[in-house]
Parts: sequence; C-alpha cells; structure tokens
Amino acid sequence: MSSTISAKYSIELAPGFAFKSDEYSDLVDASDAHVYQQPIWLDAFYRIIAPNRGARPHFLVARRQDDGVLQFVLPLILRRKFGLRLLETADLGVSDYAVPVGLPAFWQDLERDPALRRKLVKALPRFDLLRMRPVREEDCRKFMLVTGTDPIPLGFSSHASVLWKPYDEWRKSALNGSLRKMIDRKMRKLHRDHSASLKELHDPDEIQRALTRLASLRAGRFNKDPIQQEFVLSFYIDVAQQGVSTGLASTWLLEADGKEVGILFGVTLKGRFYYLLIGCDYDNFGQYSPGLLMYDGIMENWTERGGSGFDFTIGDEAFKRKFGTAATTIYMFLSAGSLIGRMAGRVVVWRLNKRRELLEEGQ
Repeated sequence: MSSTISAKYSIELAPGFAFKSDEYSDLVDASDAHVYQQPIWLDAFYRIIAPNRGARPHFLVARRQDDGVLQFVLPLILRRKFGLRLLETADLGVSDYAVPVGLPAFWQDLERDPALRRKLVKALPRFDLLRMRPVREEDCRKFMLVTGTDPIPLGFSSHASVLWKPYDEWRKSALNGSLRKMIDRKMRKLHRDHSASLKELHDPDEIQRALTRLASLRAGRFNKDPIQQEFVLSFYIDVAQQGVSTGLASTWLLEADGKEVGILFGVTLKGRFYYLLIGCDYDNFGQYSPGLLMYDGIMENWTERGGSGFDFTIGDEAFKRKFGTAATTIYMFLSAGSLIGRMAGRVVVWRLNKRRELLEEGQ
C-alpha cells in the first residue's frame, strides 16, 4: 500500500517556478493556503525580496506521476547566515504565515504513507539548518508531515477579529464602551476641525505615492523597520499595484484638508482582511488618534462589504486586544543537517526559551 501511494507522485526540487501560471492558480485555489502564498505575493517576493537578501530560490514540487498535474508546492529560500546554509520558507520579514500549498488528496496520502514523506525530505537541498516560520497553530500538522519534526512555539501570537453585520452591533459586542466613545469623539473632532475623508485607493500612481508617504511617516518610529529599505518598499508597491485589480491588495488613505493623516496597507483573501502596515502623521494629527480611527473605519467598510474577519497578523501589541481579537500561537520548525546546524539550532532554542522567561518575568 505504502509503495503504491508513493509511486503515484514525482517529487523534484526546482530552481524556478511560475507562480502566475494557470496550474499554480488552480492549486492555490483548491488549497487552504494563506494570502502570503497567493501568486502575486510570491511572484513579487522572489523577484524583489529574495535577490536583495542574497537568497536563492528553491521549490519543492510534487506532481501526479501519470499526468503531471501539480499537487504540492513548498516555496523555499537558501541563504548564508553566520556561515550557515540556512533553508527557510519564503518569509524574510514580510510574510506572516507560512504553509505548504497542497491539494487535500495529497495531504491525505502524505498522512498515510511514510515513504512519500521520506521522498519529500530526500528532495530537499543540502542545508546546515532548516527553519520554517512563522506557522499558525492549525498549519503545524502540515509542516510536521513535511519535515518530520515537532513545532516550537516562537513566544508570540497573531490576533484576529471575527466580524459580522451590522457593524454597529459587532462594535458594541467587541469594543468596550470607553473605547467606542473615544473613537466617536475623536472622529467628530476631526470632522469638526477639518474637511476629512477615509478612502480606498485604486489608481496605481496614487497607491505608489501613498505607500512612499507611509514609509516616510514610519521613519524613525520602529527599530529596523523593513520598509525603510528601498527594495522592501518597492515590493509592497508592486503587490499593492498588481493586487488592487484582483482584490488581493487594499490601500487606504485618511485625509484632512488635502493632507495625509494616515495610510494603511493590507491584503485580503476569502473574506479576511490582513492588516500589514500603517503610517500616520502623529506630529500634526496625533490628537485625533488616527490609527484607531483608520482601524475602525476600515473594519466597518470591510464588514459592510461582506468581510468576515480582520487579521491584525503577528505581534502582541496591546491595541489589538481592544478590537475583540482572539490569539493564535505562532510556531517554528527546526531541523539540523550538519554538526554546525545542530549547534546553531540549540542556540536558537536557548534564545527562544530565554526570551519566554523574560516575558513571563515582566508580566
């Protein structure tokens, strides 16, 4: 039985992959992949982010042996870090949720067949340390099947709200009364003091200007902010401009008297809005709490359009809990391919445990 299942599939490690092909679109549509595995996102990641970070692309691919139909893709990168050959998922600080993309029938066969799992592992390139992250709790089983290792909690979570209509009722249920009153009061004050509007941008040139301004508004506010690197900004602009026509990307602008108060960028998939970046002019408009106004306004718009979830993505910032979010633990998978990799893996785990201890002491 096992050998019969394994023989159904051809497994290869490919140096390139066409994410905008029909076969990948069919695969990702039939899978439970996240927005970070969508064609536009991964195409831009491998064109812009990976080469600028010295990362070589590798793609673990499974096809049906008889007809060559695509069944599974795991996008990977291989790079040198501290002398290590580090094999990773397509993350590099821009992708919040990693998951292999596979058809349900392929996952069923992988569950049943140890020989098929060994074929996948054997096809991986040589590495000192394999590191798969960030992984949502519900996706851990897939990585356990692919890597043969157990999940390691990273010590932080992602946070998301489940939305429903009408928004006012959801808002009363999810937000405490003092927060609702504060947001309403500041929105009234903004409109009383200025001619203000919150709108979604669709013109490519407006999107480019807005994201460029977003980066400048964030300058100096966040330690090692990736978007301050020109190629990372180019990546987000590329995704935003391409994704606006397909509904993948959503760029929002809050204006007052023609001036940018705040810009927010997110991506969307299957009724879920993934918040990624925000930049606000706190020097001139901080009294209005523009970030909170934008979250509330965009969540209302998204709900009324039929959206069912607002994902604040990874990070345990306190403001997220104010919007009725539930937390999902985020994990990592480690596997050593050499002696130096085993040593490095121990250091990684030690640091995670130390960080967790410090967080617990600070609570």
